[in-house]
Amino acid sequence: MDGPLIIGLGDHAECVHANECDAFAMPLHQQLSNGNYDWPVSVLGLEDFDAYLAGHRTARKRAQRARNLGFQFDRIERSDYVDDIYAINTSMPERQGRPMSATYRDRPSFEPLPHYPCPRHRIDTWGVFAGDTLVAYLVLHLSGELVLVSQILGHADYLASDVMYLLVVEALRRLPLPATVFYNRHDSGTEGLRYFKTRLGFAPERVAWAA
Repeated sequence: MDGPLIIGLGDHAECVHANECDAFAMPLHQQLSNGNYDWPVSVLGLEDFDAYLAGHRTARKRAQRARNLGFQFDRIERSDYVDDIYAINTSMPERQGRPMSATYRDRPSFEPLPHYPCPRHRIDTWGVFAGDTLVAYLVLHLSGELVLVSQILGHADYLASDVMYLLVVEALRRLPLPATVFYNRHDSGTEGLRYFKTRLGFAPERVAWAA
């Protein structure tokens, strides 16, 4: 029987400030190694983005459809888009079969993210725009070889336009490679979410988290 996929969160060849990188990685390691995220977790191994696109036709075509409809992808600073993020968060009373928590129903506030000198230990925030309006956003925590999908949400009025595929595909394009992308447990959420993750290339894995 094959052993678990080992995902390292700590030192990486690209790390430039080991102490700061360790301080960033340790809380994530504690969160993930508590036994709740060992099996089955949604994992996507990414080594070559062009090969990824070639092998995932649905993700490629749906992302292109959103582009053709005029949607744009870019890096965001969440503190600049509080109104849009609040509109996204409250655009549906329920998601994944559950009412939205108070965290999302209340108007958010954000501090600007700090400067992260290390490309492998950082938080990245990305968005999809309809004109000047943010309609979907994604928060990624990069830690060593791990890329953790921390938050991902789209406005209900734009989901049918495949903005979420554009959001994820373009974020993957910009990752330092190789990387292992982790998107919660594979058995979480609705069938629609599992379909979305599968079409993007995520698959259930047994993992072990290395500090």
